[in-house]
Amino acid sequence: LARRDMAQGTLDMLACEIPKKYIFEPVVSRCMSRLASADPNQRKAGIACLGVIAEGCAEPLRENLTLVMPHVFKSAGDADARVRECACFALGQISEHCQPEVLTYSSQILPIVFALLDDANIAVQATSCYVLEMFCERLEPEGVRPLLDPLVRKLASMLEATSKRSVQEMTVAALAATAVAAEEEFAPYVVGVASLMSKLMELKEEKTYSLRGRALECMGHIAIAVGKEHFRPYFGPTMQCACEGLTFDSTDLHEFAYAAFANLAKVMGDEFAPVLAELVPHLVTVISQDEGQFEQAEEEQGGQFNALDDSDEEEEGGGLVMHIRTALLETKKGGITAVGEMAAHTGAAFVPYMGEVMTVLLKAADNWHPLIKTEVADALASLVVPCVAQDHNGEITWVKGDIAGPSPMSANTTQAVAVILKALVTMMKDDTKDVVGKACEGIQRIIELCGPHALSSVANDCLENTYALLAKEAPCQQLEDYGEEFGDEDDDHDSFMTSVCDLVGSFGRVMGQHFVQYLPKFLPAVCGYAKSSRPPSDRSMAIGCLGEIAQELGSGIAEHWSTVFYPAAIAGLADADDSVKRNAAFCIGVSCEGLGEVVTSQYAAMLQALSPLFVVDITEGDTAAACVDNACAAVARMIKASPSHVPMAQVLPVMLKAMPLKNDMTENETVYNCLFGLLQQNQADLLANKHELSRVFAEAASESSKVEDELKEKLKLALQSLN
Repeated sequence: LARRDMAQGTLDMLACEIPKKYIFEPVVSRCMSRLASADPNQRKAGIACLGVIAEGCAEPLRENLTLVMPHVFKSAGDADARVRECACFALGQISEHCQPEVLTYSSQILPIVFALLDDANIAVQATSCYVLEMFCERLEPEGVRPLLDPLVRKLASMLEATSKRSVQEMTVAALAATAVAAEEEFAPYVVGVASLMSKLMELKEEKTYSLRGRALECMGHIAIAVGKEHFRPYFGPTMQCACEGLTFDSTDLHEFAYAAFANLAKVMGDEFAPVLAELVPHLVTVISQDEGQFEQAEEEQGGQFNALDDSDEEEEGGGLVMHIRTALLETKKGGITAVGEMAAHTGAAFVPYMGEVMTVLLKAADNWHPLIKTEVADALASLVVPCVAQDHNGEITWVKGDIAGPSPMSANTTQAVAVILKALVTMMKDDTKDVVGKACEGIQRIIELCGPHALSSVANDCLENTYALLAKEAPCQQLEDYGEEFGDEDDDHDSFMTSVCDLVGSFGRVMGQHFVQYLPKFLPAVCGYAKSSRPPSDRSMAIGCLGEIAQELGSGIAEHWSTVFYPAAIAGLADADDSVKRNAAFCIGVSCEGLGEVVTSQYAAMLQALSPLFVVDITEGDTAAACVDNACAAVARMIKASPSHVPMAQVLPVMLKAMPLKNDMTENETVYNCLFGLLQQNQADLLANKHELSRVFAEAASESSKVEDELKEKLKLALQSLN
């Protein structure tokens, strides 16, 4: 057992730390050979290892799901219970780390998991619940709908039938995840499930604390799923359970309580405000607590583990050892999350607590542990919201790039924004990537809420820090010790860099033309991630960033069109990855929209490069469908910018055949307004395709369509004019 655990731990670490191209293929090939073995121990090892590497090798695994998933499904039906259990583990890991691509397999995964809930082996049943919890996290209601009723009934009956607490806990977690996936469609089940949870929330024996906490967590997730109106009858009892949990000597129950407060504040909004007076002072105390302290080390006893002591905290007077109370660390993290959600969702009612909360969060921003700092970055950004609610009726009207006129922010908002942004810009220099990513997200939230005057106070430092991150010169990027050995081309995608690139797009959104002067410095750094040698996630991120810059700056990118935007987008359209292709199509469309006649000489080449996107197989998943949708939107923008340079007779039939949009609903306005405009002009080539146009409008205006209601009404009117 110890050897197996060490082997799994070592493999997991290798998968997380070594460039993926050196570990993914060797491990997967060995897994496949073992899965074909007649020996169940070999098959168990093969499927278990796929699960072990899922976190570290998430990127290549996402790209190879078509190869891997059939083997996982086959193992889930293996005759040996140990293989089935490991298959559930692998399926859970893949469901957790390969989102959203794994959602494509929902029609296969859910029936398999449903069947495994009836498995004769208790361990398989429990692990099946874990799969449900992981898989349903980002599943849409239509994904879970076909099995929703039998699934809820099965989980409820499992919960009532078993006395094994570990299975009960996992069943409750699976119910919570199912609720989140089903959203409002879970409403008919709230009464029954809440009744089951209420019994568990009354448990008071220490050995049942974890189950009680899971039930409380489930109620919080049900609140998120069904919303304020459906959950209101259960708000009081759920809060009572959470508050009672704080009186127990259990950090686990405290942690569950804070998570419940966070979710309920998010759902109930201003109805949560009456409890702030009681909860906020408590949370401030929790966040203020010291979860670790240096103490004088005891004299060495020459024990066998002395060689493992890696403490380097010593003073001349003797050794000091850091004693960490990890349980308190988690509750502190939960407290920060809760207070952040309260600030974000209770409006002006939170303003009286701003001072003490800001003080304690700013202190926690210097905490030694990255988990705490990451939560602080998120919560700090939320502290601006109460000021905006009180002084600006919830919204600040600002003008892109306008810093010459008077600031639209009140004195209170200005002061809060200045303090918080200064702290977040400092956190961009943290040596932990997750902290830096959250700091970038926090800055983006604030400047997009408050406008260019908010950014102006920290603009220079913020821009410099952002460039350092793009150029891989920031403190958090200096700790990678395999860079020289493997080389830059072996770098894997860093998820936090997506937040950095999103912030770059936000600079364009807020600064407007003031950001143009920084393009010669920023664009080469962004394009470094678009090279063909980079992972698909990097390429997609970089092209997406260029698209956002083009959309926000319009004609401001003209000087860089032929040298940066055009070649990058054309290369992106020919990329093997659908995510890159869809972002390249978006970049082409918004560039044409912003640059107008400047780019018409390249229309033919761009249309030629876009044409293969219209034959992408949309059954391959959401990204493939989005690829076609973005191609339609790109053509629509090109038509709007310069209709005379688009060969309508050839282009419109192809575009109409690919409609209505299947995935990227944000582009509905773009494509339908384009068609409305052509229809008003009685454009001959569009009228020649009147039958196909009627089909598109009818499907887009149907009751089951995801098109917004206002646009549906326009579609219905247009449809009448065609008949």
